[in-house]
Amino acid sequence: MIVFLLTFICVMGYMMTALSRIELGPEKETAKTGHKKIAKEITAAALESSEESILKPPHLSTTHKLNVKEDVLSLKSEFVRKDTPHCPPTPPKDYPNEYPVLDILKNWSPDMPEARPDFIYNSLCYFDYTSPSDRASALAYREAEVPFVVRSIPDVDDTVLRWSDPFYMKKLLGNANYKVEESVNNHFMYWRSPQKGQGPVKERDGKEWTEPTKMIKMKFAEWLDKANQYLGAASESKHWYFRVSGCSPHGGGCPSPNTQELFDEIPIFKPKPSLFMVKPKSQRGIHCRFGMTGVIAENHFDGSRNFIALFMGERRYILSKPKNCKNMALLPREHPSGRHSEVDWSNPDLVTFPQFKKVTSTEVVLQAGDVLYLPTQWFHYIISLGTNYQCNTRSGKSDDFQQQIHSCGF
Repeated sequence: MIVFLLTFICVMGYMMTALSRIELGPEKETAKTGHKKIAKEITAAALESSEESILKPPHLSTTHKLNVKEDVLSLKSEFVRKDTPHCPPTPPKDYPNEYPVLDILKNWSPDMPEARPDFIYNSLCYFDYTSPSDRASALAYREAEVPFVVRSIPDVDDTVLRWSDPFYMKKLLGNANYKVEESVNNHFMYWRSPQKGQGPVKERDGKEWTEPTKMIKMKFAEWLDKANQYLGAASESKHWYFRVSGCSPHGGGCPSPNTQELFDEIPIFKPKPSLFMVKPKSQRGIHCRFGMTGVIAENHFDGSRNFIALFMGERRYILSKPKNCKNMALLPREHPSGRHSEVDWSNPDLVTFPQFKKVTSTEVVLQAGDVLYLPTQWFHYIISLGTNYQCNTRSGKSDDFQQQIHSCGF
């Protein structure tokens, strides 16, 4: 059989070479054109097949179980937008529309999550995963490295309904002790331990840097009791940020305990090609952050692309393009909280940071069942509007904005 195939390939190769050397008349020219047409059709079919594996992968569903879509949509509340965005199949130039960040913060104070405004400055496009044309548009926006939201994802909506049951969640996460960040107020600034030999880190005011939060251990049930007890807690009271992760088979940092069940709970984050997984081999696990009312994750950028899914509650994201880095007052890369803005967005000090008023942003309120695409190096400032469960995964990075970020020292 192998000998036959090799012979067939050689014969075909000889015939194609011979044909290419013959001076073609009108009929033979048509034949040559036909060969080119077939080759183009084969190439197009291959591309279509590749796109099909991304837009309709075998491990993800495109249809809901009975009433699931409607049940999840009923959990969402409507936020009026200041402007209606234009969402063609490919992203328009300058998408998404930007607004002065001070207008966004004045319209809705980060420290007052329950004081909902009449409208929000949301200029992102939304796509319905059950619609083939919407999936194709979402892929085009992803390839253009711009943010967008996907809704009505059957596998996500199934998880939303499961995770809405506190007894299910207590059984899923069990009695293990998980990492929990504790803050004396509602602000959570990421930090890493100073490098050995670095010496004392000084702040802008000359004071020695101290850890902004404390890492403790806590069971999920204990954290949930605190979150429910502290609904509407004052911004200056203690807050807790719960963390749970499932480690990637491709390596990367992963805190203990390794909750592998997350890959079954969230199939869109499995390391397989899909709209939600750009480079499966670059995936570094599933990382979940459960927030209580008022928790704020300070503004920062990450060095890789992110898909962020919300499975319960609501989270407000204020997003800014990387070009804003020069006006963000970023802590330098050697600082324990490098990549993060030094500005307190709840109360911006425009005397110390006058450039901050030049920042432009957009915002979006993620609700249960929503999945946000956050491109590499886009800034994000996050406010928990109530008890919420959010999980994310990263799969490689883009260099589209590297030059802008590099100009800011990163």
